Amino acid sequence: MDVKTVLITGAGGGGSNNLIRSIRRSAYPVRLVGSNADRFILSRSLAEANYLLPRGDSGAGYIGALNQIVAAEKLDLIVPNNDTEVRGISAGREKLDAPVFLPAHATVELCQDKFSLADHLTAQGLRVARTVAVTDLDRLEETFEQLGPADRLWCRMRKGSGSAGSLPVNKPEQARFWIKYWQEMRGVPENMFLLSEYLPGRDYAFQSVWKDGRLVLAKTAERLVYLFARLMPSGTSSTPQVARLVNNPQVNEICTRAVKLIDPHATGLFSIDLKEDRNGVPCITEINIGRFMMIIIFFSSVGRHNIAEIYLRLALNETVEIPEKDRYSDIGDEELYLIRGVDNEPGVISASELEKKYFSLLKES
Repeated sequence: MDVKTVLITGAGGGGSNNLIRSIRRSAYPVRLVGSNADRFILSRSLAEANYLLPRGDSGAGYIGALNQIVAAEKLDLIVPNNDTEVRGISAGREKLDAPVFLPAHATVELCQDKFSLADHLTAQGLRVARTVAVTDLDRLEETFEQLGPADRLWCRMRKGSGSAGSLPVNKPEQARFWIKYWQEMRGVPENMFLLSEYLPGRDYAFQSVWKDGRLVLAKTAERLVYLFARLMPSGTSSTPQVARLVNNPQVNEICTRAVKLIDPHATGLFSIDLKEDRNGVPCITEINIGRFMMIIIFFSSVGRHNIAEIYLRLALNETVEIPEKDRYSDIGDEELYLIRGVDNEPGVISASELEKKYFSLLKES
């Protein structure tokens, strides 16, 4: 098989380095090229050749720079791996000289707006976190009332990733202060904020890859401990420090149904976050469209099917046949954990191996 040349954007960042590690765990013949708009982050790239580019939201200059890489490296595929570059590459895909493997641009726009996504799925009868848009800071009391009695709500931005601008609140004045702070200190407009139902239950990450409306492979992790949780005002994060692989039929059904309701011709990556409500029902909170999750190394290290390799094969129009029994359950035969930390390479370990790593001096109760 000919060696393919693939560009991974966001190179040097944790997510793209984990993606490169994932691809290299497979036997797929590929040469990886990296790009980034930050030269310091780019210096940490694991790719074989690297390019410093304009930002992904800089329009024609960004698309032109990508085409220069296409010509220089004879690229077979461009893989955007952060929200900004997914949006920029999706919008400019017709002007690119190499293919991408992305959903339709309308699907990208819908999923990158958390309010529009929640509104769309609710209208289709799917249970999601009840969400209202903040349109007037002077009428926040009325906005709170729209969500009914609650001991806390979730204040967050309608666009973006990494829990930026997120805070649990239980009073209108808390949300008002928080939004004003982001307006004055960070230049974020007030109509960028939402109030959502606070979901207290288990937290799931569902990584799935699709082709022409057909689910090809999906794997799910439950987030157990959050990176930087003690330092975040929200006390949580979308980035886990510890996670475990699970196969939850309820999560599988909800996510699969949601993708089909969003785009009957779904193609590419749908990375879905969910939390359980007070009744234990998983509710979609956001869909990180068109890119891999930061913890892709977890989904690619376990099971018979490396999801990063499957993505490349589909994107390059190769035939991929995965048994139906494996489409959700390819997560190994024992309990497995992902463990991550700053300045440490992510590690995957089984429950049995974990206990062999230490001598416990804890007293049994």
